[in-house]
Amino acid sequence: MDSSAKILAKRYARAYMGLDDKVFGAALEAAAGVKIDGLRRLLEAVRPHLRTLTHPAVNSGVKLEALAAMLGAGKFGLAADFAGLLVRQGRFGLIEEILKECLSLNDGFCGVIRAEVSSRYPLSEGELKRINALLAGPAGKKIILRGVLAERVLGGFEIKVGDTLIDATVRGKLKALRAGLING
Repeated sequence: MDSSAKILAKRYARAYMGLDDKVFGAALEAAAGVKIDGLRRLLEAVRPHLRTLTHPAVNSGVKLEALAAMLGAGKFGLAADFAGLLVRQGRFGLIEEILKECLSLNDGFCGVIRAEVSSRYPLSEGELKRINALLAGPAGKKIILRGVLAERVLGGFEIKVGDTLIDATVRGKLKALRAGLING
């Protein structure tokens, strides 16, 4: 996906979520969760027909009729209205990227940090709790850890938070030691 499409997806996601200049609260968190859930369910309902809904040769009126037939009446609420807007503007192909951006916006709004821990073997509950406490830091952010088994990690673990990689693997430590010895 090119950068202009990503920018558009971010703009649509911000408009759909409506969290700009809002103060965090339980009611807003619940409303945002409902919006994301609606968009996720909508995407799963139309996934088999994405080619039709994004094909440039298909008239937007036909796409809207097909979308209405797929979704039925009233099951998807605001997400269905939003999908109709995307179809009318010829942007329905952005729906998956918009959903990703909605999740990211919601995480930022709720103070949630998603992290991925890669290790050779499953980590124990104690290890996961220590990693969670380390990442939460003094600010006490909510951390959602996802464990991934990776054969490339021989010992230790890697933590990926957004674009940041924390390398606590044996290979990473040996590489750092080697660089330190070479650079003196």
